[in-house]
Amino acid sequence: MSRGRSSVAKVTYSVETELDPKIVWDGLTEFGPRRAQLWPDLSPSFKVLDRGEGWARVRECTDSLGIWSIERYEWREPVITATVEEANAAQAGQAKGFVGHLVHGLFQVTNGRFLAARTRRMHSKLRG
Repeated sequence: MSRGRSSVAKVTYSVETELDPKIVWDGLTEFGPRRAQLWPDLSPSFKVLDRGEGWARVRECTDSLGIWSIERYEWREPVITATVEEANAAQAGQAKGFVGHLVHGLFQVTNGRFLAARTRRMHSKLRG
């Protein structure tokens, strides 16, 4: 077995906010009906496949782009990790298909800024 570079793509970002940390944490770990409202680029057809204390396995999709993924979220304050287990636009840390390459390129070029912008939009929804 080769011990070369990992095939896992990793994106890390941070966002500063004046919101109460508990409110932000609850928004980031919301996997109930309110999730699609907080994250408007996700389609309401997302589905929680399994959930436990500090983790959730979720099928999320953006129907307008025709993409979906099954992701495992794990959280222990202050870190949330999302691992893509299966997706129609990615495989083993690589993009797949036209839309997958487009989204992957956006993540790489913006170095997390795209994801940070999504999180800031979620924060604005938490403000009410």
